[in-house]
Amino acid sequence: MDMQWMLAENVTTGALIGLAVGVLARFAVKAVQVLLLLQFILLKWLEARNIIMVDWERLSMGLIEAQEIVVGQANSLVETLTEMGLFGASLAVGFFVGQKVAK
Repeated sequence: MDMQWMLAENVTTGALIGLAVGVLARFAVKAVQVLLLLQFILLKWLEARNIIMVDWERLSMGLIEAQEIVVGQANSLVETLTEMGLFGASLAVGFFVGQKVAK
């Protein structure tokens, strides 16, 4: 009976943590999108008024390199979750449910 209780506790805890992280991640992504959009609009407006000059090609090269780092970190995170077994699976399910709930 203790083993079943521990498995149920792991599944419940993983699902709840995954749900919370999924909802928070969705809100964080939305906030970052809005901030990046506002920053881009501000930079374009300042550039159109000849207040600043932006080297867009040089700026985008840094973003492409950062994207590769982020993809590598995401792969590492997925590998870690899959190695965690039942807790990781319930965490992933909770995360995806949280993503759907936050829409």
